[in-house]
Amino acid sequence: MIQSNRRGSDWAIPAVVLATVAWGLGPLMVRAMDVSGYTTALFRMWLGAPAMVVAARLFGRPVRWADVRTCALPGCFFGGSMMMGFVAVRETSIANATLIGALTPAILLLGANRLVGERSDLKRLPFALIAFTGLAVVILAGANTDGASLFGDLLAGVNVCCFTIYFLTLKRRRNEGMDGWAFLAGVFIVGTIVITPFCIVMGDDTTALSLSDVGFLLAMVAGPGLVGHGLISWASRHIPVTTTSLLTLGSPVISVFGGWLVYDQHLGGAQVLGAALVLGGLAGSVWDRSTA
Repeated sequence: MIQSNRRGSDWAIPAVVLATVAWGLGPLMVRAMDVSGYTTALFRMWLGAPAMVVAARLFGRPVRWADVRTCALPGCFFGGSMMMGFVAVRETSIANATLIGALTPAILLLGANRLVGERSDLKRLPFALIAFTGLAVVILAGANTDGASLFGDLLAGVNVCCFTIYFLTLKRRRNEGMDGWAFLAGVFIVGTIVITPFCIVMGDDTTALSLSDVGFLLAMVAGPGLVGHGLISWASRHIPVTTTSLLTLGSPVISVFGGWLVYDQHLGGAQVLGAALVLGGLAGSVWDRSTA
């Protein structure tokens, strides 16, 4: 059993890195769509829920009614995070939405990780600060466009709070031995039910999906959904929640560089330097853990 746990820990960090890449590609897909954030969230969840149910049967264990009941609270926060995150990107600048949405590790490092029985490692704090500094440089150096709004920033703040609560609950349930795929299926089912009325009422383009929009939605289900959430859920059983969340800081960097490659957005020297700081800080945090 000890050897099995060690092998899981060895594979957990590469799994989170791959999930981070998948999550970093998500905003590029959202950017390519023509419908509102509410409509994107609505169809993203309705397509994602059955995909997670099938994945649970194939890779974990079939989801049960008891799992859905267990996931009632985290499912509400997960659905709220998905909806608020997509809408925030539409209501404020991408820079603001991404920077605020990346604050989960900071909340955990400030002590929220104690809710799942973990202590904050002060030796990791300097590396985390380096990563946060680099993240701010990457995003703010590209924030030379209009579109920021206080309302959108508020939605991004609600998003990060909802996601942090979901993230902590995921860690707790995995520590208790709950199957990761069954947990994901449960939160997707609950989240879909919770956000559907809001998305239908608030969205005014639910019938305006194009064929390309459907293609991007399916890609989001497969990439950020199955690969991203699936690997994060599995890895959360094997490494501290702060390590997992710190590694996900690489997602905004990938989004910025993806915007440069795909959408020909400006990428300056400051952003390259910031990306190097993020990667260096993340590497230092992981190295510090492995040598502790």
